[in-house]
Amino acid sequence: MKTSFNWSDSKQLSIVQIFLVFILPSAFAFIGFRYVLPLLVNNGHPKILMWGLVASVMLLILVILGICLNYFESKKLNISLIERLCIKKITLKQWLIYLGIMVIGLVLSLLAKPLIEPFMRVTGLQIPDYMPFWLDPSIDPMKVDINVLSPGYPLSGNYIVLVVMSIALLLNVLAEEIYFRAWLLPKMHSLGNWSWILNGLFFALYHTFQLWLFPVLFVASITTAFVVYRSKSILPAFAFHLIANFIMSIIGIIYLVIS
Repeated sequence: MKTSFNWSDSKQLSIVQIFLVFILPSAFAFIGFRYVLPLLVNNGHPKILMWGLVASVMLLILVILGICLNYFESKKLNISLIERLCIKKITLKQWLIYLGIMVIGLVLSLLAKPLIEPFMRVTGLQIPDYMPFWLDPSIDPMKVDINVLSPGYPLSGNYIVLVVMSIALLLNVLAEEIYFRAWLLPKMHSLGNWSWILNGLFFALYHTFQLWLFPVLFVASITTAFVVYRSKSILPAFAFHLIANFIMSIIGIIYLVIS
């Protein structure tokens, strides 16, 4: 068995194939969030809980698909699954550099938040009323009455929301890093620097179900793709993604549940 994974050994995809492997999970997610979710909400189920459940089911499927795709190719290349998953050790210096780049990317994505409103005006995009409050950039959860955030479904003391959202966010990190970065990015290696640029762009566009967030998503996506492309490892992206989700999402949900 080989001891390392050379990205150029991976079967390279054409532009059409790359587009398809992005559009298929995007279409699947679009159906889930734009058809299944509103159906559940219109039947009286709380949108906060339903969003987490719908997301968890779809993301779990994508995680399983990503692991299977990496596993099958690892067998073809005669390398370990760990190697094919781009779980590659890097030096402390590299950790500091790549995490620094991702911090800059996070700051830039936050600075891009004011672009969401004009982007929505130009494109005519609207936020469906069955989407939870955290997908509406005009809402500051810390300044709005908690009953407004979740009408008819109290958040205070509702630990099931915390459990469901924690699972959904963990699966989100796993799905995005395993499928879009670990499996797909090496298969775009023949495109050179265009690989991480297109990977970041297509990943942002993959979010057709919440495309109004494109200005923020694009900055974060292209930064993450660049870090994985340069490091040949998903570890910095995975670690930062996990930490960012905890700090920016889970802590906020904990605050709302215990308040």
